[in-house]
Amino acid sequence: MVEVFWSQLSYTPYQEITAASIARQAKCNRATFYYYFDSIDDLAERAVDATVPSGIVKLVEAFLFGEAESLALGESERHAVERTCLLIGENGSARLVERFKQALMKTWAERFGVALDQEDVRIVASFMASGIVGILGEQAGKPCDEHFDARLQVIGKVFSAPAIEFAHKVQSKSEK
Repeated sequence: MVEVFWSQLSYTPYQEITAASIARQAKCNRATFYYYFDSIDDLAERAVDATVPSGIVKLVEAFLFGEAESLALGESERHAVERTCLLIGENGSARLVERFKQALMKTWAERFGVALDQEDVRIVASFMASGIVGILGEQAGKPCDEHFDARLQVIGKVFSAPAIEFAHKVQSKSEK
């Protein structure tokens, strides 16, 4: 049903996706849908949470510290980015975009062992998540190909290094 949700979101506005349309395309009944999900919003939120490309944070860090030669996305990260673009594109939902940003912030904070309840950490994480959403918004409807990879390289070099250094400093302070 989650796969059907992503499929429908590629051609149908989020507000028009229904439990009945999901069940029909998944070849099950609505009772089966409601056995697993409370609502379309519940299904969508779970789909968004599962789509956060958490491997990208590690990839950017490895690239910036010379442990990886490029920011070439793996197949699973590329697939997650393409799905995220659907959320941000014309068929998406502002509420789901916000959920994605929060999940991205949480992933970043967990990766570096920093707390989002610290104002400076929350501001940096929010800035980064908003920037990523902006970049993916420009990508919506376009393939995640070598042009996207090239943009990712530039962004990684220019903006990610200071954020990673910031996270390492906050992490070091909290360990003391």
